[in-house]
Amino acid sequence: MTTRTASPTNTATPDADDPLFVASLEKGMRVLDAFRDATDSLGLTDIATLTGLGKSAAQRFVHTWERLGYLAKDPVSRRYRLGPRVVELGYFFLRNDRLVSMAAPHLVALRDRCGLAVHMSVLVATDMIYLLRLPSRQLTLAEMLPGRRMRAWCNSGGRMLLTQQDDDAILQALHQAPPRAFTPRTVTDPAALLGLIRQARDDGYALTEDQVLQNQVGAAVLLRDARDVPLAAISVSAPRHDYPGDRLLRDIVPQLFRTAHAIQHA
Repeated sequence: MTTRTASPTNTATPDADDPLFVASLEKGMRVLDAFRDATDSLGLTDIATLTGLGKSAAQRFVHTWERLGYLAKDPVSRRYRLGPRVVELGYFFLRNDRLVSMAAPHLVALRDRCGLAVHMSVLVATDMIYLLRLPSRQLTLAEMLPGRRMRAWCNSGGRMLLTQQDDDAILQALHQAPPRAFTPRTVTDPAALLGLIRQARDDGYALTEDQVLQNQVGAAVLLRDARDVPLAAISVSAPRHDYPGDRLLRDIVPQLFRTAHAIQHA
């Protein structure tokens, strides 16, 4: 297995003296990124506001993306949605990524054994992105789709990924983008979150309860390459009434460790 290097976030500012950086391409990518949190279509004015581009520049980029198939325009409302070619790019990545191809059969086997939702995620700056999501019957559509990006502090897989960062970097990120509560039990205090990440670092696994969704628990471990370098996190989510903490630790965490070991030595 090769070591995976996290990409910078799409809000990162390149060095001014980087001669290879294409600023116009970055501006064009802002247009696609504007749809990240959109629950509906976006109008041209919305896109210009979200990207910080002038309306004329936004219009040119939007038109180009539409012609290429990455945006689709409603002829009546004249508003835009992401087009099917965006999904095609994700397919190319998943089809060709060696980690995904190596891990997938083992994660499917884990899902079949435990009957629960199984995920694989990677760290991108202080966020996590799901590469694979194998659903249980209880999950909603949004929880089944790969490619979702979330703040890493809020779930078991993300906390395991953060164990590889030093404490100062974790605290700095938590203060720069203060955590918000998803449920009444979401831990949002930076010091408390750092303590939980430290505990996961010491234990080698992370457990969560009611952090993103009510009545949902999670467990995660790190997936490493042959040189023991962390590549990703693999995690399981389950209903809390079926898997209280002691059962999660007894029944699921050992299976996660065995699966990670099998992938590492595949």
